[in-house]
Amino acid sequence: MSDTAKGAQRAPKAVIEHVVEPVESESHASSGESGPRASAPGAEAGTRPESFHEATSGFFRELGRRMWEHADEHPHATLYGIMGFVLAVLILVIGLWDTIVIAVFVGIGVVIGQVRDGDNAAVSFIRRLFDK
Repeated sequence: MSDTAKGAQRAPKAVIEHVVEPVESESHASSGESGPRASAPGAEAGTRPESFHEATSGFFRELGRRMWEHADEHPHATLYGIMGFVLAVLILVIGLWDTIVIAVFVGIGVVIGQVRDGDNAAVSFIRRLFDK
């Protein structure tokens, strides 16, 4: 049995009204009719306001430029930040032990590559660790 059958009154439901404003087409905007866009503060006569695509692409272009400036000024912080992010994603996605196994194999690959290149820095470092 519902509450209304027992004589309890129900509260009215909240209604959200949605008013749709008509969009002005390009032909009306260029014909000189005044509209909400034409009377916007800061709008110059004869200029079309930025489209959403132009505004977002400009935002990301500026963001990218600033990120590259920061990377040029702080190369090591950027490199290690990216490495930390990749490591965190690997640990979260595939797990800690699988990530450690991948890191060990990458390290072995680096040592083999350095030996083949004639650079024994990694081998010398390992020898110094175990000679103590």
